[in-house]
Amino acid sequence: MKRYIIFISTFLASFLLYSGWAGFVEDEFKITEYRGQVVHKVRYEQVLDMGTALMTKPLYKIAFSTGKVLTVPYPIYQKLNIGDYTILLEQKDRIIIPK
Repeated sequence: MKRYIIFISTFLASFLLYSGWAGFVEDEFKITEYRGQVVHKVRYEQVLDMGTALMTKPLYKIAFSTGKVLTVPYPIYQKLNIGDYTILLEQKDRIIIPK
């Protein structure tokens, strides 16, 4: 009986570990692709309240012809022009332009 319980608990632990790992790996390698023509570029100033001090942080947004609006880093914002057809890849919080 003891062998049976050890076997079941080992199998159950392995199954739960695999299930958790599979979800983690899936999230790590999930890539979202955005395609379209750039129709609008906007630079915003976001105000951050740091207790007694106020700080501003620039945000760069690009609107596609598909209706999707993305917040992008400054190098990508600077590289793209209005009217350009582009492909952007997003993985977690990173956005890149494929070559």
